[in-house]
Amino acid sequence: MMGDALLGNVVPITRQCNSPSASEGLGSVLEGAAYSDAMRFDRMFEDLEARFAHHEDEEMRAVSEELGRAERAQVTLADRLRGAGDAPLTLHLGADLRLIGQVDELGPDWLLLQGTRSAPERAIIPLHSISLVLGLPVRARPETESVLSPRSLGSLLREVARDRSIVRMHTAAGMMTGRLSTVGADALDLHTLPTGESTLVPGSTRVTVPLPALRALLLQ
Repeated sequence: MMGDALLGNVVPITRQCNSPSASEGLGSVLEGAAYSDAMRFDRMFEDLEARFAHHEDEEMRAVSEELGRAERAQVTLADRLRGAGDAPLTLHLGADLRLIGQVDELGPDWLLLQGTRSAPERAIIPLHSISLVLGLPVRARPETESVLSPRSLGSLLREVARDRSIVRMHTAAGMMTGRLSTVGADALDLHTLPTGESTLVPGSTRVTVPLPALRALLLQ
């Protein structure tokens, strides 16, 4: 009798553990845990992807900036003068000479500056004489993208000498007016003319000017 009572108490417990409702509950718990783990892994992978994308963007930006710096390092003053277009420029040629105008033509070692309405003279300026430029755009135009005059400074000055034009010449020593007579490899001769102005050489004589001392030649 006592054994049957004990057995009877056990049977319901065994049936309760094996009941469908208990199995479904355990399955739901396991499914919930698996879903939670999957969501956690998804968030982890999304975070890793975002970090990788950010790192990749930073690397691309650094490479782009480095390429930009390397490109700008190759830009010359002549490249930027070629890219000036019609922009009005103010060129300082030493502490006491300033010319205003637009770049009309550019050679390998000189530029031709077209003056303004108030001062319409054109000026031949050796690039080495430029001390400071105001108004020069940042954009540049490489030599390969424009037609560069093949004439050197000496060739251009010889053309002026053949025309026997009266010029106003600014040098490191001062200003003179006259006509170019001869242009050599590294110096030129100017036959000065008496103009009544206060110039370096007021009378009529021949002076020799080394080309490195030439600042500007203004064409009358």
